[in-house]
Amino acid sequence: MGRYKDKNRLPPFVPLLIGTLDSPAWKALSHGAKVLYIALKRRYSVTSHNNGRIYLSQRMAARELGSHHNEIARWYRELQHFGFIVMTVPAYLGVEGKGKAPRWRLTELGYMGSYPTRDFERWDRTPFKDQKTKSRAFPALSVPENRHTGVQENLTLEAKSVQESTHISPQCGVQRIQHRLRLPYQDAQTPVAAPPQTNSAERSTGHQPKQDTPDRIRVETPNRWNGAYRDQEGA
Repeated sequence: MGRYKDKNRLPPFVPLLIGTLDSPAWKALSHGAKVLYIALKRRYSVTSHNNGRIYLSQRMAARELGSHHNEIARWYRELQHFGFIVMTVPAYLGVEGKGKAPRWRLTELGYMGSYPTRDFERWDRTPFKDQKTKSRAFPALSVPENRHTGVQENLTLEAKSVQESTHISPQCGVQRIQHRLRLPYQDAQTPVAAPPQTNSAERSTGHQPKQDTPDRIRVETPNRWNGAYRDQEGA
């Protein structure tokens, strides 16, 4: 008699209720969400009655179903929308520092001595619209670039002053260096007016001679100026 019972016993399987398969909510599920629900119900034990403590992490589900973890997360939200599963304990960080997967309750099974709620039978025909959660990563901060422009406030102190050399006559033998301020609108190719040159007599005496007037004409020798004047009327 015992051998006859063992012969007709089925191997381990995942039972699916016909009423659940015929419901409109089940027909509206995607194929990935249906496979994920079967993987969740596989974790249910009839002997321990662990409904409400069923867990399946996204990493384990991705490895078991051969899908990406983003697809697994979307299928979890889809099962919640149609009322097939309810989260009893959210994900948390364990004492060992490792993350713990959330716990789920299957609505087609009893929970804590109560009857099955079967929330999927009260589905209001609202289609599922996936709402992706926003990323918690901080946006990258852009670093301003140091652009080389002609605007005065973007130029450094060294770029504002341009070194110019004014060559004096070879007789003096002194080279004077001047720094001039370049304005923002001044082009680099614009010629800069050279300072007026002075002779050796002006540098030695320290004063400038009188300017010539129409009444007086300065008489100069080819080599140097003798300082002689003559009136135009007496010539």
